[in-house]
Amino acid sequence: MNLNFKPYLDLIRFKQPVGTALLILPCLFELSLIYKTNANIESSKFIKYLILFTLGGFLMRSAGCIINDLFDKNFDIKVARTKNRPLASHKISVKNSIIFLLILLFLALLVLLQFNIATIIAGIVALGLVIIYPLTKRLTNFPQVFLGITFNFGIILVSFALTNQINAEAIILYLACIFWTIFYDTIYGFQDIEDDLRIGLKSTSITFSKNNPKNILWRISTIITLLFMMLGTLEEFDLTYFAIIIFVGIFMAIKIRYCNLQNPKSCLKLFKQNLYLGLIFLIAILLG
Repeated sequence: MNLNFKPYLDLIRFKQPVGTALLILPCLFELSLIYKTNANIESSKFIKYLILFTLGGFLMRSAGCIINDLFDKNFDIKVARTKNRPLASHKISVKNSIIFLLILLFLALLVLLQFNIATIIAGIVALGLVIIYPLTKRLTNFPQVFLGITFNFGIILVSFALTNQINAEAIILYLACIFWTIFYDTIYGFQDIEDDLRIGLKSTSITFSKNNPKNILWRISTIITLLFMMLGTLEEFDLTYFAIIIFVGIFMAIKIRYCNLQNPKSCLKLFKQNLYLGLIFLIAILLG
């Protein structure tokens, strides 16, 4: 394998940690939720699982980037934002990418084997979702929905790992995070609309752009806010939680209002700010 590691770091988006953080944060939401509401979870177990899910999230996001680029390498070369990716620009061969992918998946398997059988089975399902996702950009106008299902599957894994079941709170959190992913990835996708239309890829960005996209984004942000409010109601959180969630809802609405969806820099800026939204969601759960 080439000893120049930079292309491999670029392949897994190492210098673009926002995506990894957005994958790990839903795991932390569920982990914190269970820890706060279940007296049987010891602090040592919480810390252990915090480390394992953070490491597993990093490994799976890295593997997902490689899988995505293997599927999309012939498309990426035609898109301004992605044409310099290592596979598209032939800085890494397909063979070496697959070898690197297998290494990452092996490490992820070692992490997965630290959990119970239900979590292991769910982890295998998650890998299947990661493999299928790149194909949805060719088959459906709503690939971001499938991305949301895939990207937030860590909530299901955490729930199985700590409680060996899925309860209503976990389902509501999962739905909230699915809509959150649709929200921020639709904004992200506005950067590539012209290129995606030209090469025949589909996205919610393209679909929503045909009919007042900001109104649709406002509705999605409202759904996110309501689902987090519902979560707080079920968990009987105090007013601090609800005040923070309302603040986040207002913040999203304002940001949509002033985001220029025709300006890639404006879209990228708002996409990255979702990291702060995620941290605020986490703080709300911890303080609630």
